[in-house]
Formats: sequence, C-alpha cells, structure tokens
Amino acid sequence: MSKKYFFLLWMLMISLSINAQVFTRVNTGLHGVMDPVMGWLNIKNQHLAAFVAGDYYTKNQHVVISQLTGTYNGRRFAMQHSPFPALYRGDAAVGDYNHDGFPDIVMTGLNAKGCPVMRLYRNEGHGRFIYVPQSFIPLTDGSVEWGDYDHDGDLDLLVTGKRIDNKLVTLIYRNDNGHFTQVPTDIPGVYNGVARWGDINNDGKMDILITGNDGDGPFTAVYVYKKGKYQRMNDHFVQLQNSDAQWADFNKDGYMDFIISGEDKDGFPDCRIYSYGKNGHFTDIPVGIRPLKSCSIDVADYNHDGYPDIVMTGESTERPYTDVYKNESDFHFQHILTDIPGVSNGKALWGDFDHDGDMDLLVAGITVCYHFIARIYQNNLNPKVETVQKSPFIRPIPVYRPGPYYYYVFSSCFCDPTGGNHPRYHMYISNIHRGKTPYYLNYKFNDLLIKMVPNWGKTDRGHRTSNAFTSKKQAELSRTQVIESYKASGFKVHYIHW
Repeated sequence: MSKKYFFLLWMLMISLSINAQVFTRVNTGLHGVMDPVMGWLNIKNQHLAAFVAGDYYTKNQHVVISQLTGTYNGRRFAMQHSPFPALYRGDAAVGDYNHDGFPDIVMTGLNAKGCPVMRLYRNEGHGRFIYVPQSFIPLTDGSVEWGDYDHDGDLDLLVTGKRIDNKLVTLIYRNDNGHFTQVPTDIPGVYNGVARWGDINNDGKMDILITGNDGDGPFTAVYVYKKGKYQRMNDHFVQLQNSDAQWADFNKDGYMDFIISGEDKDGFPDCRIYSYGKNGHFTDIPVGIRPLKSCSIDVADYNHDGYPDIVMTGESTERPYTDVYKNESDFHFQHILTDIPGVSNGKALWGDFDHDGDMDLLVAGITVCYHFIARIYQNNLNPKVETVQKSPFIRPIPVYRPGPYYYYVFSSCFCDPTGGNHPRYHMYISNIHRGKTPYYLNYKFNDLLIKMVPNWGKTDRGHRTSNAFTSKKQAELSRTQVIESYKASGFKVHYIHW
C-alpha cells in the first residue's frame, strides 16, 4: 500500500469518525419497544423528559409498557413513575391546551387488551399529570396533532386512524375553554398514515395534509380551508400508504413545503418533497433522500443554521434505517453518518433535552437483528445561542434564533367582556414591541387584558400567543394579516396599546 493511499484512507477514517460522533448515546434505563407512542415532556424544569410506551416480546409473551425518564441536572437520566397508560400502535402530541404554561399530552393507541384508547392528560406542574375525561373516539394506527384551526387562541386536535369497528375516520376536535367538541369534516380517514396541520398559503388558516391507506389502497391529498370548509386541492401527489409526512419551509421562501415517504401500490418505498409556490401549486422537487416505508419523519433545525433538517426511520428494500439529513439550502440535503441503528416499527423525535441549543434524538423500534430499542442520542454540536420565547401553539420543543426580536401579543375568547350573557367571539391584540426578557411582553399584555376584561380570569403565567420577527416591518405586516384574518372569521377585534 502506497503512503499516498494510506494517508487518504486514514483521512477518510478520521472524517467518518468525526461525523459519527455528532450524536452520542446516553444512558436512560429505557426498555426497548416497537410500535412506540412517545414524546418529549417538560416535567419539573426547563429540561425535557422522555415518555416512551410500546410493546415487545419476551419468551413468546407480548408485553405492553409505559415509561418515563427524566434528567437530573439536565444530563443524567433516571426512570420515574409513568402516569400514562401502556399503549402501542398509536401516537402522542404535546401542547398547552389550557394556557397555564405547562405542556399537556394527548395520546392514542391500543392498550394491553387490544382496545383502542384516546386520552388527554393535563400537566399540573412538578411532574403531576391528571387524566381529563373527554368525548374522544378511540383510534389506533394513525396520528394526533395540535393546532389552532378556528382562530380562537387555543389548541384544537386533528386525529386520523381506525376505530374499534375498523371504520377509518379523520376527526377535528374544537377546543372551547378546555372542552373538546367534534367538528364534521369530509376528509377521509386513513390507517398506517398521518394527518398534519399546515398553513400552505399564509392566510392564517390551518390546511391539512393526509396520507396513508384509505381502505382502498395508498392515499395522499391536501385539503385547503376555505369559507369554513376543507376543499381538496387538484394538485397530484404520489399516493402512499404505511407513510408519514411533515410540513416545513425547507428553502426559506416563506411558504410551507412538505416531505412524504411511504409505500406505493406495488409495495416499493418512495420519498418526495413538494414545494409550494406563489402560483398556488406544489412542485415535485427531486432530492437525494433514501425512500423508506412503514416510516416516521420528524423535522427540526438540529444544527442551528436556520434550515429545517430531517430524521427518518423505516424500511428500505433491504433493511431498516435511521437517517439524519442536514439541510444545506435550495433542497440540497447531506446524509449525516451516525451510530444510530436503523429501526422498523419505530419512531425518531427531535428534542433539546439538555437545553444547550441543539436538537437531540429519541429513537425507538426494532433493529435488523430483532433487538428492541428505546434510546436517547445527545447532539454534541453545542452552538452558541440565545433563548427566545416560543408561542404555546407550536409543539413545545425549544427553538433558538439570534435576536433582536419584535413581538406582538394576542389572545381571543368566546365570551361577553362586559360580564353579561351575550357572548361572541372577541380578539385582543397588542401593538409591536421589541422583546426585553423572556415572557415580559406576555406578562404585560396579560395584566392589561385582565384589567380591561375583569371576567376573563387570571392565569399564573400570562401565557398568550406571541409572534416574533427580526424586523419591525415584518411584525407590522404579520400583525395586519392576523387582524384581517380574525375579522374575516367574525371576531370583534380590540386593541391593547402601551
């Protein structure tokens, strides 16, 4: 072997070793599972804990478990008592549905008896969760997601999956002061798929992407919210089942794109990214991402460069994979080498458990060697970041961007501000301010709101919706759009200026 060849090989090995060390496995005590129901939760402090439920087999015995592990001083994990049911073949979503500043969790799936379940748990703080009875239809083999579809300032639910009678449904539950009411839709249900909220045309209304098996085979469609109803787009999309999809503005043009991967009608994996343009239509963008079926997809800016990155799990034609892709702009993605094993019947979720500004990974599923795993991998990039306040209506994983930021704050209700018996939809919005410290503007807005509307009711953190922008001009434009959107929906708008 020549010295030149040896040197090149040595440099390649160093390069592979460095890339592989971006994510390092940490000890958690979690038992491995497949078909996981899982999520990141803020239990007692600013650091995240991991909830992982799922099933596994031992000595031909089928076991379904529920687990919760949290960090000690943000680094060391310790198993805790899980207040949540043991579920599998379902989904979980985290969000602050009651505006108390603590992220709550809703979950679906099958219990140990094989019965479908859908449950909401309210986060009381200090690690205490309370089951909140609701008139939910239990579903399995689908998805659940939070989103404020009716512009009233609180989180509603989008759910798809299979009922106990095997009927497929997609349901919207409207949140009215913590009580959820089912809203009729004509959107078909799917199983082994997902339904995702996303505002594709920046009109402030939540549109829906859905993919999976609709009972007749692979199905993919986008439904746009217009005049109080969801209407299916005429754009053609790849029809997939055993699929997942996520919205993201991958090219930072101000419009939501989406990535989708799954199985076509012939059983082959397929993966696409669709870019939404100013012409009101989607374009299929060729990208070098490995297609996976029976997959999971999650999107977040793992390296803090301003572009959303991708993690995927699932099966190719030869074996399972867990793939991480760095977004290098203009729909160019670099496959990042990691030591994370590929999993089938699994999931991977981004979350900054150690609050250091980069996204770590929670991964669960079954490996090619039939080992059940549930692991957390720490991201070692550790970028220097400043913390900025997030809206409570976005999945509560910390997002970090450089300041300064310009904010406006708003909130809404179905109420009678005078204290009488003539409720209607009201929306209150502030003028634009430059943020000083985290939650300062929310506290200020909340104090003025309670004085203006005494019967509104106090909250212990003043958690209202706050939008942030890097320029005052952007904030003013967004504020105008929000006001017009609420007016168009029949809200009476009130202004709180200081």
